[in-house]
Amino acid sequence: MYGREGNTLHCLLGMENKSVQYKLFNSKVTATISVSMVLFLLGIVAAVLFMSKNLSDQVKENFIFKLTLKEVVPDKDIVSIQRALQSKPYVKSVRFVSKDVAVKELKQQMGEDPMEFCDVNPLPNCFEISLKANQTQPDSLKLIQADLMHITQISQIDYSHELLDTFTHNIKAITVAFLLVAAVLLLISFTLINNTIRLLIYSNRFLLHTMKQVGATRSFIRKPYLRQGLIIGVAASALACFCLGCLCFFLDDLALFVDVKNPMLYVTSFSTILIAGVFITELSTYLAVNKYLRRNLESLYLI
Repeated sequence: MYGREGNTLHCLLGMENKSVQYKLFNSKVTATISVSMVLFLLGIVAAVLFMSKNLSDQVKENFIFKLTLKEVVPDKDIVSIQRALQSKPYVKSVRFVSKDVAVKELKQQMGEDPMEFCDVNPLPNCFEISLKANQTQPDSLKLIQADLMHITQISQIDYSHELLDTFTHNIKAITVAFLLVAAVLLLISFTLINNTIRLLIYSNRFLLHTMKQVGATRSFIRKPYLRQGLIIGVAASALACFCLGCLCFFLDDLALFVDVKNPMLYVTSFSTILIAGVFITELSTYLAVNKYLRRNLESLYLI
């Protein structure tokens, strides 16, 4: 009879243990999915910020600065000027436009030959340069313009000053707006992930108290939970990165005006997801465990 009762008790305990493990496994999976959804949204914001910065740089580098040469400049001086311009640290590209080329381009734009009304080509020789994106600030442009005017063969510098200033102002406003959205989303992410981790540890609050009562140190008690938080953070980050990669692949198939083939886009967004996922889950786990370790047994029943 004792053996039969012992076997029955062992079976019941085994079933209860499996039930507890199953519930614990389900809670970890639920927490991982919940965290990954928040990190996925955070990754989208990081990707949008990167793409807007990349698009802004491309637009700035497409602004053309026209350097008009004086009437008579020898060919050897033109070559030396082009080399000097290419060596400037703020110049991205240089293109020499001769009088004949300028007339052909004007003919294509107007749809008729302007030389039919002129005996002499009135267009000057010029250089068209584009600056590096980080050199298009108003203060930098003044210094660049003063430096270029030191080239004696240049008579005039023309560029869309007002258009560039307007674009720079709008980009700054959009960037600030996106950064505010990112900050708010990061705060929301921390709150949601923190609540998820706290609920996960909540079921073990009496176990934490028991371990504290038998003499376990706080660092010893925190260690397995921090390891668990690290695993959840890495797993949730991997899932969020996978979802973001699928989204970028889908956008690439739609052929939208979005550059999703830049490897730095994935490096930036995936790094943001991983760092945020691991840091927030570890910090939330540390704070949650400490919260229950500071409480006495009576207060644990009231939580």
